[in-house]
Amino acid sequence: MGPVKMLLLAVLLPTLAGCSMPLQRTGSERAIALYHERVGPRGALSLRGEDSARPGRRRAAGNRGRAPRTLTVDQAIALAQENSAQLAALEAGAVTAEAATLAADKHNNPELRISQLRLDQILTGEPQIRAALRVSPDRPGEIDADVAEARVEHAEALAEAREEEIAIEADVRWLFDDVALLDAEIAAAEAVAAARRSLAAQMKKRLDAAEATSLDETMAELSAVEAEANSASLRARRSEVLGDLLDRLGFAPDSSVEVIGEPPLAWPPAAIASEGALVEASLRRRPEVEIAAARINAADARAFAERGKRWPWFSFFELGYELTPDTMTGVTTGLGWTFQAGVELPIFDTNRAGVAASDAAKTSAERALAAEVERVAREVRMRLREVQSAAALVTEYRSRALPAAARAGNAASRALEGRNVDVLEALSVDERRVLVEVRLLELLRRYRTAVDELRRAVGGRLP
Repeated sequence: MGPVKMLLLAVLLPTLAGCSMPLQRTGSERAIALYHERVGPRGALSLRGEDSARPGRRRAAGNRGRAPRTLTVDQAIALAQENSAQLAALEAGAVTAEAATLAADKHNNPELRISQLRLDQILTGEPQIRAALRVSPDRPGEIDADVAEARVEHAEALAEAREEEIAIEADVRWLFDDVALLDAEIAAAEAVAAARRSLAAQMKKRLDAAEATSLDETMAELSAVEAEANSASLRARRSEVLGDLLDRLGFAPDSSVEVIGEPPLAWPPAAIASEGALVEASLRRRPEVEIAAARINAADARAFAERGKRWPWFSFFELGYELTPDTMTGVTTGLGWTFQAGVELPIFDTNRAGVAASDAAKTSAERALAAEVERVAREVRMRLREVQSAAALVTEYRSRALPAAARAGNAASRALEGRNVDVLEALSVDERRVLVEVRLLELLRRYRTAVDELRRAVGGRLP
């Protein structure tokens, strides 16, 4: 290869390399890169990104991963919705569907027609040219039907985003409830463990004094170890729940946050609204109802458009002008205007099938809405009955068990102070008193779980 060819090759190689297609990354490579880009320095995960936050929800770039000292449930809900990549994707889909709705609202463009030009006529000075503007008008209601059908897609996209919002809110509220319940359950479990540890210590003393068998001492020790293990398990569970909550908010899992929630032992709770108010609130918020209503509107608009096809309508109308020597320079100057129109006559096809199909679709959509209303109402009623049943159990248990537990605790304290009763019996009574509180917390958990399910059925905060 000569020196000239080598020089040309050296010049062309960078140029050819610059014109080549960039390498395409695989899905896994893009996902891993996104994960490393969005994960915080302390493990805070925020895959939504600042560029996808909705107006009013944008967080300062320097605050990502920094948890506040105290956190209320409303703050947590807003942060969780802001941090949700799934919600951001659904909102983007809703924007796309809205753009499709706007694109459906369009008319047919007019058509400019020019007849063929003959060269010989142009050369001889006698051209015969015809220019016309043809318009194909839309049938009445056709565009409205297209827009209404596109709005169904938009409503479904909005409904998916709304469902995700409802799910995030319900999950965050339940995590708050769970943390508060676990705090109370940990305190009760530690009280049970302390009572059983006292029993085990007292049993060991009796064993040393030959007043008890080694089997008695072993059983007491196992009971104490079991209670301590239960307390440790609850503490681990609280750490998991709090980590899940912080992870949803985009904060580091090891952040120190004080969760401010409703005290689980406060009774009676706030009054629940009536069944009618709950059902109405659910019908206003539930996205399924909006979708069903949008489908009725679309079916109604389509039925109107299909009925319009049973009547004659313009297939086109055309306005033109013929350019000839007479219309340009002769006595008929300015009189070359022409008009044409075509009318579709529904003789062979009266669109009976289209009308019947649109009427059936409208009836189906109306019945689907009625079925959705019935389903929502039944779900709300069922969840409300669960709440009322759980509340009645808590109220009855508190009225019967708590006074007895208080009396038992006072009696055990007096007996231990007076030392005129068997210590093991007094400690056993005190353990039973603490177990009453544990059972009450179980009933309270059942009640709070029922309230959480009712919130999900209503679609957010209870009215």
